[in-house]
Amino acid sequence: TPPPPDVDPNDPGTPTGKMYKVTASSLKVRTGPGLTYDSLGLLYLDEVVEEIGATADRAWLHVRRSDGGLTGWSFAAYLNLTGTTPPPDPDPDPDPDPGDIGTPTGKMYTVTATGLKVRLGPGLTFDAIGLLAQNEVVEEIGATSDRTWLRIRRPDGSMTGWSFAEYLQSADATPPPDPGTPPNTVPDDKDKKWYRVGVASLPVREAPNNGSKALGSLLLDDNIPALDDTSDPSWAQIRKYDGLIGWCEKKYLVYVSDERPISIRQNIFKGITYLRKELTSPRKLVMHVMAIDLQTIGLEFLATPSLRTDGIMCARTTSAFLSEFGVNVAINADGFSYLSPTTYPPATYCSKGGDVLRLNGFAASRGKITAPRVNGRPTVYISQRNLVSIDVETGKAFNAVSADRVIVKQGVVVKNLAALAPNPRTALGVNKNGRWLILMAVDGREFGVSEGATLTELANLLLSYGVYNGVNMDGGGSSAMVIRGVDGKPRTLNTAIDQNVPGRERAVANHLGVFIK
Repeated sequence: TPPPPDVDPNDPGTPTGKMYKVTASSLKVRTGPGLTYDSLGLLYLDEVVEEIGATADRAWLHVRRSDGGLTGWSFAAYLNLTGTTPPPDPDPDPDPDPGDIGTPTGKMYTVTATGLKVRLGPGLTFDAIGLLAQNEVVEEIGATSDRTWLRIRRPDGSMTGWSFAEYLQSADATPPPDPGTPPNTVPDDKDKKWYRVGVASLPVREAPNNGSKALGSLLLDDNIPALDDTSDPSWAQIRKYDGLIGWCEKKYLVYVSDERPISIRQNIFKGITYLRKELTSPRKLVMHVMAIDLQTIGLEFLATPSLRTDGIMCARTTSAFLSEFGVNVAINADGFSYLSPTTYPPATYCSKGGDVLRLNGFAASRGKITAPRVNGRPTVYISQRNLVSIDVETGKAFNAVSADRVIVKQGVVVKNLAALAPNPRTALGVNKNGRWLILMAVDGREFGVSEGATLTELANLLLSYGVYNGVNMDGGGSSAMVIRGVDGKPRTLNTAIDQNVPGRERAVANHLGVFIK
């Protein structure tokens, strides 16, 4: 909706002292007070922001992160007033003097914000002297009497100052999942020897001999790590991303490297090839690609089913969707909004569990419309015969999911894409003759590992895989690419990062799944 005439979206705002806590899992911050304005970034559950302006009806608030890292407009329904800004305390009594050297307390804290400013004193008026990165650990050496500000010190002594306690979690609390080995994420195997299959088809056997049972097979140019390539000179024990572990004759394997290569290819299912690639420019980035041959016999699709037609869905993770409906591959799809639990009680709308959500765009599942059409949202249509088109409906909608925006059109990057910051992304595209469907997930929000992609960068990545028409789906903490393992359980290929916790999947509204019959 357009802003009221008394609001200038470019006004820098005036601090009001009112502080709000985010009540949604994620909340977009926009350049102006309305859904038509571009998104600048995301706030996450329980983040605290200060009001610096509002529309006349207070439906939209102009907000600023307490660390000053993000300023823009957000929907007021998901902001809960928590009080006023903690007053600056330059020389508190009996609080500590900011010039005091502090006393070690032995209490250690982990930084939960993407970046947390360290200030000269306990208040927003004090100058910033540095920045702490997410997941850094610091020691408390002092605090204000109400403990809203903590005096902290890096373990190596390189920085000492004051930070807002809201973004410091006790290191004694239950730690988040280990980013290297989240519960359902495939092992990284980066310290293993890697091989490439040098023949058209290579059996994977239960034991290192040709008389043992064949558990599966590898195809030409598959890249696989060796769990054991020394105990038997003629055989190597390998592991696929779907969890298959077995023995292959070493004479059919070509040695690649002593560590995980930057580019990996595996045939996961019939007609479906998975590719993983690491980039270093323009920044560190890990991308995951699923190339699907739409002419594969036995291939079927499924968008999340629903008994409703109004776009109201029950939240579930992409892994839960894969398990519930038995698909082989799944990604997250449409964007969504959270509905008030007071107006939409979860017990009534989602008796099996999950938050009540509303899809942002049109959706259909197996010939049944599950969400109405919304102007401005591009839609991916998949016919019963697996013809995939973007914003061009051919016949009755069978499966359909909506996207955020078109980023590749007729083989060209769409001009004037929003200059959004690099983030995790999910994308989908088809090649010119319509035979290949490309699903893509880009990891992000992991400094020094994978820092995400902008929309223009994402479009160019799609082009590099032959995409002729492509869209940006819901991204950020929602991005997920999951496959069914040989044990039937979901295995997450990308590093999901809900609420900035690497390895934790977000429950979302809609998904796109692929069956191989």
